[in-house]
Amino acid sequence: MKKLKYILIIFCFTFHCSCDSFLDVRPEGEVVNNELFKNAAGFEDAIYGVYSTLAGPSFYGRTMTYNFNDVLSQYFFHDWPGDVTLKICNFEYKDALVRPTVDQIWGGMYKNISYVNNILENLGHHSESSLPLYNVYKAECLALRGFMHFDILRFFCENIVNNPSAQGIPYVDKYDLTVSPFLTAEAAYRRIIEDLKAAEEIMQENGEYFDDADKQNNEFLKDRQIHMNLYAIQGMLARVYWMKGDLKTAAEYAQKILDCKYFELVDKSEIEDLINGVLSPKETIWGLFSANFYTNVRADLYLSGGSSSLFLKADHDDTYMADKEGTDYRYEKWFKNYSAIEASGMRCIKVLDTYELNYATRSDARVKGVNMLRLPELYYIITEYYLSIDNQTEAVKYFDKVLVSRGLTGYADRQGATLTLEKVIQERRKELVCEGQYFFTQKRYNQNIYEPKSGKIYQASNDIYVLPLPENETEYRY
Repeated sequence: MKKLKYILIIFCFTFHCSCDSFLDVRPEGEVVNNELFKNAAGFEDAIYGVYSTLAGPSFYGRTMTYNFNDVLSQYFFHDWPGDVTLKICNFEYKDALVRPTVDQIWGGMYKNISYVNNILENLGHHSESSLPLYNVYKAECLALRGFMHFDILRFFCENIVNNPSAQGIPYVDKYDLTVSPFLTAEAAYRRIIEDLKAAEEIMQENGEYFDDADKQNNEFLKDRQIHMNLYAIQGMLARVYWMKGDLKTAAEYAQKILDCKYFELVDKSEIEDLINGVLSPKETIWGLFSANFYTNVRADLYLSGGSSSLFLKADHDDTYMADKEGTDYRYEKWFKNYSAIEASGMRCIKVLDTYELNYATRSDARVKGVNMLRLPELYYIITEYYLSIDNQTEAVKYFDKVLVSRGLTGYADRQGATLTLEKVIQERRKELVCEGQYFFTQKRYNQNIYEPKSGKIYQASNDIYVLPLPENETEYRY
């Protein structure tokens, strides 16, 4: 990790560019930039390499979803004395066992940002005449750079709603040895939004190809769900503005996606097969392909005797059973009580590929991997906006869409019921389990965090919501 940000990384992933061949990505080592970026295939390999890294277990394929973020949110624990998850549950970020994970989030994400900056720098030596998909490559890279900085900021900076002038993060937009200065939280958000908006503008001007990707005679344009497509960019802008506290703009971006024709909420009968190790063809706006996701999830969330097994906290029943209006199919389908030798007790199988577990075959083809942005989150954002301006009617209209699709009775049909922000946050907790997003909801609303095993309440503070910078980061600056 030491001197990580000062090392120039030159990398290459050699494989074909379709979704199917992307599944078999293997890094082949370092190559000279001129060789890698001499044609479209090299740029596409490099971009796929960024996605592949993000899908790995050190990032969203494990750590930055259910194995770190959701442990912080008190969904899961591992009950071995001295186990790292117990220390994570207690927010012991500087403990010797936890520190490597924290440092990897910072260093690993900036390393991947350097990959993107290298691609963008080399794109500058080409044009649309030499690279037909020049604008697609540029838009995806700008969006990825903004997205990665955003997640670093969410982890390592105070909540901007509480302190806009707080120390933010370095915004690295060059592939060189320059040490980027720390920006304020407000300035960092501005840079993130600039990158995402620039990517959005490029996509809108040059075509997203989402509507007819399968008809295109170019493999890179297919399977847009696993790329930073236009709607993923707009959804990410909604998430960024929501976290920033600008609910009006967040809702406007969320509405753009609801107004397009490509996504829809599933029926309650489809909940079990929604995102169990695959991307939802209806609700997933953006996801990451991962061939190894099943292996990690099976070991962590299904098996009960291994050193990495994660167990549900005792209050998960109450979380789903508190609402008596209807039947919550998420509770019914995402949690199973097993008695087999390899798994026992209540297990969370929301993201476990049960078809693969049972050696069965799905009736329809799905992309394996990690869901990064799904439709329900956008409904919640719009709902929160309308609640913030005291428009109960519109808030209920949007909130009920998700509620009914999950098997519960909508608030419009609940006599005397009033929808509150607390109810929306409770639904976020139920809906986003295993996706790593609820910890940021807790941070966004500065919530105290209750640890159900001990009964301890952690007061909202920077001690629990701001990860410490790597020691090497400060050593090289001061």
